[in-house]
Parts: sequence; structure tokens; C-alpha cells
Amino acid sequence: MPNATRTLFAAAALAWFSTAGCGVDTTDDATTQTQGAVSATSATQSFLVLFSGGAIPASADALVAGAGGTIAAHYANVGAVLARSGSATFASSLRGKSGIDAVGAVNAVHSALSPLMVKTGHRPPHNPAPGPGDPLSFRQWDMDQIHAPQAHAISMGKKSVLVGFLDSGVDVTHPDLVGQVNASASASCVGGVVNTSPAIWANDIIGHGTFSSGIVAAAKNGIGTVGVAPGVKLSMVKVAVDDVNDPNFGLVFPDAVVCGIDWAIAHNVDVLNASLTIDPFTAPIDDIFCSDQPDRAAIVQIVRTAILKAAAKKLTVVAATGNFFADLANLPGSKPGVQCKVLPVQLPKVIGVSAVGVTQKLAFYSNYGFGGVDLTAPGGDGLIPDPLVTDTTASGQILSTIPAASLYYQFAADWDGQVQDCSSGTCATYAYIQGTSEAAPHVAGVAALLISRFGKMSPDALLVKLSLSATPLACPPSPYDPGQTGQPATCKGPAFYNNFYGAGEVDALAALR
Repeated sequence: MPNATRTLFAAAALAWFSTAGCGVDTTDDATTQTQGAVSATSATQSFLVLFSGGAIPASADALVAGAGGTIAAHYANVGAVLARSGSATFASSLRGKSGIDAVGAVNAVHSALSPLMVKTGHRPPHNPAPGPGDPLSFRQWDMDQIHAPQAHAISMGKKSVLVGFLDSGVDVTHPDLVGQVNASASASCVGGVVNTSPAIWANDIIGHGTFSSGIVAAAKNGIGTVGVAPGVKLSMVKVAVDDVNDPNFGLVFPDAVVCGIDWAIAHNVDVLNASLTIDPFTAPIDDIFCSDQPDRAAIVQIVRTAILKAAAKKLTVVAATGNFFADLANLPGSKPGVQCKVLPVQLPKVIGVSAVGVTQKLAFYSNYGFGGVDLTAPGGDGLIPDPLVTDTTASGQILSTIPAASLYYQFAADWDGQVQDCSSGTCATYAYIQGTSEAAPHVAGVAALLISRFGKMSPDALLVKLSLSATPLACPPSPYDPGQTGQPATCKGPAFYNNFYGAGEVDALAALR
């Protein structure tokens, strides 16, 4: 694969967003250019170290130094640290010491690559006439499908409720997100080290975090769209590599996620949206952690511990299942004695979300499977446009907030998915995008409404309320393969709980009643 094509694939796929899920076509209006690709291996390796007893001991520095490393970050709420070492025996040495529960490498190689340049298509953005509600509400079939507008008559969410995002950053200047983000509760965790500078976490070159944020909390302000819970506040924790000079661009590594969960615990986040899958350190699109590989087994244990620590504080993680139309219950590498997982969606206390389109059928890209799917929600399906919106075939995807300069907004031109609202005098930008990344924040938003109305609760209690109020969805006929992958899926289970939809599609109005 040529470098330019590989770079575009990584940028479009990211850790959460497959080309099958978004319709990126490198042969149409979008082109890429790279120059002088150079690879340079870093001599220092990063490791997550989890201590026994649930806390970082006073001897942590000495233990790490004795194995030939130094501590780069402390995650006090998790009981883990991020260590750096150039020693080939660092992990094996520490694993043999008393007081150490797990040691896992998180990233082995960084390379230098020239910046990605994307030329957008030539189709003009849509400028629709105002309709009822906010100007673009008529395009939000997803909100209608989960009865969010009706739920707003009961609650739009409380400012005291904080929804966190492990994502790519957020554009705090977007007209629908101005005043919605709690800056003091936001930071970057890229590289596993907290950076509270808004110049970092509020810079969303990818666009994914701004998009997810708008699904939850786009303000009801007479501009653009309205989120599921427009009355709540947001906390952004940047975890995606967004340096276009890095071939890991768009990926999410375990150190950033553990750092982000530790940050969310410390800042009293109520619901943490993870529209992502964690990447190991060996290949760009490689999201599977198997128990027969020591580093990956250790990462599973460490991330699981972080999530359990969060759950103990009544912080609920909502996660996307992923976009490869794969059965999470039968992942490659699984065999007797070997368990393979996609993280974080397959960990305990995590609410896993698959994606449906406007017909409430599993989207052609959505992962599924028992042990991974608890609920489903609108993620969009570009194969089936919204019949009520006919000016673009992208209407079956999800419309949300997006920075005009972001890659996602530029890519959206390729499938006629750019939308603007200029009714306020300033043109705010939006895009149609699809994926399980878009489904998860619908559930996170309803969870935030529940907490606003009934108070903070444990992940188990929250899942019960979400599940009992969900709309049961019966299995479609099997074999099921709307995207014609050649690897059809089989839906198993009754309407009230199956491997495609879990307990059903989340319903905001029913949840609040």
C-alpha cells in the first residue's frame, strides 16, 4: 500500500472509524499527498505498571528504578504509574517483584511522516431553510427515534451533571458548544501525561470529539442542532494522537485511556463516553487484546482495574462496539484457554453500544456480539437515507457539530455530508457521519438525563434503568449482511435481549418517566 494511501486510511479509520463505516473513497474528490516519509524508532519504551493493594506505594520510584526505568506519570485513583525505560528486561524484571500486579508495554515505535494534505470535494455545503425547533432539528432523525425532544419537556439535563469524553478534543468556539464545556475539568492525556492547556485539548483537528460532544450537549439555542442532554456540562479528555506527522495519527493507546479515566475520577465525572477502541502497539488498525500475549494481557488487567475504580465512584463508562461488522464473542485469536477482547467495550461495568440506522436495523458496519452489546442507539447507516430529507443521500447518517477546519468536515464533502447553518449571522458547520462512535453518545446523553432526574447511580443501576426503558428490537432475518461483506452475521436471542441490540434501542422519554 503506498504511503499516501496508508496515511489516509489511518486518518479516516482512526481507532474508532473504519472506511466501511464512513464511506471514505480515496478515488473520488479527496486526494492525499505525502513527501519524504522517514521512520525513526524511539529508544525509550513506555509501560503501564499496576501495583497491588489498589494504591501507588511509597516504594514505587525505587521499584521502577531498580528495573531500569523512571516514572513519567502517577495515576493515584487507579493505583498505577506510567514508566519509561530503555531496558529490554524492564517488564520481565518488574513482573517478578512483590507488590506488582501487572506490567504492560503501551507503545513501541514513533515515526516521522510528512503532514497529511486533504483536498475537499467541490459540492457546496447545504444551507437549509429554518424549520421547527433549532434550524437543523429536522435533520436529526436520530433524536426523534429515541424521543429526545419529548424527553426535554421533562428534563434537558442539569448543569451539575458532567459528561466526560475520551476523544480527540473539542472546539469550544462552535456556536452550539459555547459555554457547554467545563474547562477546569478538561485536559489532554495524549502520551499518558496530563496537559491542561486549552491550546491542546480544545484543538480538535480530527473533529471526532466535537462531533460526539454535540450529540450529547449541543445547546437548544436557535442555532443548528440540539443534543440529547443540552443542559449538562462536558469534560473533554483528549486521548487520540492528533499529530499529522505521526503515523499513529488517530490512534488511542492504553496509557492515554488510563490517564483519562484517572482524570475523570478525580474531577467527579458522572458518565464517561468512549467512542473508541484502544489500540495495541504493533500495527495501525489492531484492536484485539489476547490473553496469550503478556503485554496485552497486562493492559486488559490494568484498564479493567481503572474502570472498576471508576465504577466504585459511580462513574459509568459508555463505549462503542467498533465498526468492522465483527462478532465480539468470536474474535480472531480466540481459542480454548485464550480470551481475546476489544477494549474497553468488553470489560465489566462498561455499557457497550452497537449502532442502528433510520430503520432500526443493525448498521452495516456495526460490531455485535454477546458480552459486548448492552444496548443499541442511532449511529447512522449511509445505505439507507432518511426518507424525510431528500437533498443529500448522506441523510441516513448522524448530523452533529464539527469544526470547519477539521479532517472530518473535509472528508464529509466526499459523501455530500457538509451542512451549514448561517441563520444566526455566523455560519456554523455540521457534518453527516456514521459509526458506533455516534451511537455511544446517544446512550451517554440519556444516561446523563437519568442522573439529572434521579441522582448519581452505579453503572449496574444505570444499565438496569436504561435497559428496562429501551425499545426491544427483534432480530432481522439471518444470515444478515447488508454491507455485502461476504461474512454474514447471525442474530441470536429474543427482542428483549439479543447479540445485535442487547436490551434494545435506548429511549430518552421512557427512561425519564
